[in-house]
Amino acid sequence: MSREPSTRSASEGSEERPLFTPRRERPMTRTHAALTAADVVLTIVGLAGLWAVKFAAMCWLVAGWALLSDRNASVFLGLFAAVTSLVVVHNAVTILGL
Repeated sequence: MSREPSTRSASEGSEERPLFTPRRERPMTRTHAALTAADVVLTIVGLAGLWAVKFAAMCWLVAGWALLSDRNASVFLGLFAAVTSLVVVHNAVTILGL
């Protein structure tokens, strides 16, 4: 007589458990709350600062392109591309830890 594998779980017969069980309640300390708030605020400020720097760089690029002669605008764009490339390489090296 062949026996089929049982499809019954070990908890059958008891109530189903939720996928995530609530953990014990833990009060948040003032230090933890302050650090969490500081993290959020500094992230927002950092992202706003990054946006402002990128926006200023693009304004500088457009102004240089519009106001300079064709030859000088080409040199300006080339220098801008070189600086941007160096920054990208530097950031990649820093992130990858090479």
